Amino acid sequence: MWIERVTLENFLPFSAVDVELAPGLNVILSPNEGGKSSLFRGIVTALFTDASSRSGEVRALGRWGSGELFKVELDLWLGDEPFHLVRDFRSKEQKIHRAGETAPLATGRAVDAFLRDFLPLTEESLFLRVCGVRHEELARVSDGAGIGERIEEILGGGWGEMTPARFKHLVETKRRELLTGRDRPAYDENTGLVRRFMNGVEQAERELAKAREAGGRREDLLRRISALDSSLERLEAEIGVLRSRRDQAARYGEVERAEGDLLARAEDLRKRIERLKALGSKKKELLGEGARFPEQLRSAGGEGIEALRRALELEAVLVEEAERGRGGARPGLAGGPRGTKLAGFVAALVFIIGGIIGGVLWKREILALIVLGIGFLLWCIRRPRGVRAIAPAAERARELEELARKRHAWAGEQSISDSQDLVRRFVSWVGELRETDSRLDELDAGRAVDPDAVLRRLDDEYGRIALKARALAEERARLEPFKADAEECLKLERLIRSTEGDREKTAAERAQKEKELAAIEYRDASEIGERLEAARESLRRVERKVEVMDVLLEALDAARRDMSGFLAERLPPLAAGYLSRITEGRYEALFIDPLTMAIEIGPAAGGRDGGGTAGAPARINPAVLSQGTRDQIHFAVRLALIELLSRGEAQPLFLDDPFVHFDPARRERAVELVSDFSRAHQVILFTCDPFYRERGQRLVELAR
Repeated sequence: MWIERVTLENFLPFSAVDVELAPGLNVILSPNEGGKSSLFRGIVTALFTDASSRSGEVRALGRWGSGELFKVELDLWLGDEPFHLVRDFRSKEQKIHRAGETAPLATGRAVDAFLRDFLPLTEESLFLRVCGVRHEELARVSDGAGIGERIEEILGGGWGEMTPARFKHLVETKRRELLTGRDRPAYDENTGLVRRFMNGVEQAERELAKAREAGGRREDLLRRISALDSSLERLEAEIGVLRSRRDQAARYGEVERAEGDLLARAEDLRKRIERLKALGSKKKELLGEGARFPEQLRSAGGEGIEALRRALELEAVLVEEAERGRGGARPGLAGGPRGTKLAGFVAALVFIIGGIIGGVLWKREILALIVLGIGFLLWCIRRPRGVRAIAPAAERARELEELARKRHAWAGEQSISDSQDLVRRFVSWVGELRETDSRLDELDAGRAVDPDAVLRRLDDEYGRIALKARALAEERARLEPFKADAEECLKLERLIRSTEGDREKTAAERAQKEKELAAIEYRDASEIGERLEAARESLRRVERKVEVMDVLLEALDAARRDMSGFLAERLPPLAAGYLSRITEGRYEALFIDPLTMAIEIGPAAGGRDGGGTAGAPARINPAVLSQGTRDQIHFAVRLALIELLSRGEAQPLFLDDPFVHFDPARRERAVELVSDFSRAHQVILFTCDPFYRERGQRLVELAR
């Protein structure tokens, strides 16, 4: 395979670049940061990266600052046929077709399968390690890394610590670390995973045994506590039943008493209602009677009635005087007003004197008080009320006429005695009406005097009491089975206290069992079992790892023996020829240890120019040679590797200034060697040194 043309668009520093290459030695000349490494990266991307990839590494290859992806194209020869390869990362399309043809031979993922069939090295990392001689490799060799180690890195697919030999060393070290302390004691900090997992399994087994023992004790206590809980529930139920019976019995007594009180209140209300009805009927009768009295009497107050009564008495006296005057009676006689006044005065005086004498002389206090009382009464009524002193006849006649006119105004044509009887009946009616209202007021506690309103209110109250009494009667009938006398209630109380004592004892026993249960450390046997199984599984995994390491070490040893035998047989002659040409015959032999892959070189028998060197060893370790010589040994080995791995097919070789440590003579011979090597394999030399401007078949200068 050789590359004829490289086209990059929007790739790293290039907006667009088109480079034509020859099948022999190509010199890519550019200053630092001129795009040499980017061009090499573009070729590798075109050969091995799928255009549909959107990994971070692929996105980083877009032109700096553009934010867009890129497109790469290669014209290359595979065998004897030219092909055109296109990978457009912007549209995720890729194809390959024969040069001059438009129909693609493969598209999409089929492009990678097509290339795998033609490329001598089909894996990108192997291609980079074998076909690329770059600064970082030379720097590692220059820093003292063995050339044999680099061969293992190249062929084994590793770098640094990941060479097959170092990988084997790491596996052996890891295996020893895993097994440390398994078969013999070791410090805890040095104990390997196998021993630690074994300890974990043993510890978990001991903990599981303790957890199961504690679990058995806990189960026994829990069963006992459950039985005690059942007993407590039964006792609580019994206490509840007994208390309910006691409370129902007490309630029966309360209901019975309340029912009796309500019935008594109802009977009292019934009597009050009957009295109220009777008083109401009487008041209606009185009101009916009162309607027959004159309006003037009904509207007059107490003073007005008294005034009417005095007026009637005065009129009666005047009429009597007038009649006596017409019959010849004289004023001042005993039968007249004056005689009446005198007789009353004398009688009152006699009773008063008699009372004084009886009280003082006879020591009869009660009798004396009675006599004195009669005397004072006669003194007060010694003349008729309302009777005035005798006036002239004409004046009495006018007064009598006026009194008669007023009497006729309210009593009509009734006589004086009838009018007096009417006033007496009215006064009696008023008193009786007041007495009736007073009794009604007593029945309603002074809140109302309307019999109908009081009756309605008492009827409502009687209805409410009757409803309550009925409800209490029903409740009493319901509670009848719980009726108990004092002796039965006392027995019930004693039974309740006894049952409560049993409950307290049971509760105390349960509390003690709870303390015993709390004293047992809880250990979840299922969790410990899971941990034990996890430890066992971890132990099995690490033991499997050891087994895998054993198999891996055996396979590595077998592969290393095969590879080292192949290289030890075929690589030294090729590499020795290239090294001898570069060093102008100073070193003409190269040796590879089949076990360690260590490389040694042998100086020519006659020394440089046949002159020889006294005391020169038969084999020399490259580590004792100069940096330039180590680079030259490494370069010769790399050319020999390409010859061996290309299997007779053309294979491109990418050189990134590999001769910077060569002296001028050896650099000249190395360039001639590369030029001869390029007849079979395309060589692309990246450099910033104008020395190589005229050295290649094709010169490509990249602008900064």
